[in-house]
Amino acid sequence: MSTLDLIYVTTGRHPELEELICKTTNSRFSHAAIGFEMDGRQVIVEAVRPAIRFAPAGEFNGAPALQIISLPITEDQRQAVVSKALELVGKPYGVDDCIIGGVHDLLGDAAANLADRLLDNSNTLDCSATQVEIARAVFPDFASGADASTITPEQARQIAVAYAERLGVAV
Repeated sequence: MSTLDLIYVTTGRHPELEELICKTTNSRFSHAAIGFEMDGRQVIVEAVRPAIRFAPAGEFNGAPALQIISLPITEDQRQAVVSKALELVGKPYGVDDCIIGGVHDLLGDAAANLADRLLDNSNTLDCSATQVEIARAVFPDFASGADASTITPEQARQIAVAYAERLGVAV
C-alpha cells in the first residue's frame, strides 16, 4: 500500500525567514511539503519561490528539524494525489499567506484580515496550503472547514497528527 507523506521541516536554507515563521507560529517547523509515489519513484511537492514544484525524495535529508506523518492510501487515492499535484505544480508561491497565518496566530482574526487585505495573495499558495489542498484530494475532510490559505505549517502538522490518530496511524 502507498502512503501520503505529510512533511514538516526547517531546512536551514533561509535562516531569517525560517526563524520568523517558527517564532510567529510557535513551532520548530517553518515549512510543509508532501511526498508520494509517482511514475514508480518517490517525489515531494513543495511550494517555494517562485512556484510550486516537484523536488527529489531526499530534498530534506539532513534538515535540523523534520517530521513525516505517513497516511496509507489506495492506488485510486494515489492517482488522485498525482492528479492534484500536477494541477498545482507551477502555480505561483506566496509567502504572504504564511505571514498572514503567523499574524493570525500572534494577533488574531482582525489583524490577519487586515494583513490579508494589504497583501496581494489572491493567486498564490504557500507551503501548508499546497499540502492541505493535495491531502484533500483523497481526504476531503482534512482540515475540515478551514481555509487552506490561512493554515500555518504548525497548524497543518497538528491537523495531520489528529488525522493520523483518527485513522489509527501511530505518529
